[in-house]
Amino acid sequence: MWQSVLLLVAVLALIGRALWVWRQQGWRNARQQIVMMIVLAAALQLVNVVLVLRGH
Repeated sequence: MWQSVLLLVAVLALIGRALWVWRQQGWRNARQQIVMMIVLAAALQLVNVVLVLRGH
């Protein structure tokens, strides 16, 4: 249970950081960082879904 909550917090932190970078630096200047954070958040969320479906 705590693993899924921890992964969810990490996902939300990555998305929040991506939004913050977007607001501070703009899309053109930080496109690679923003995309990297969103892709990493999506991968962590996929792991989270698998863990929840397996019952961990």
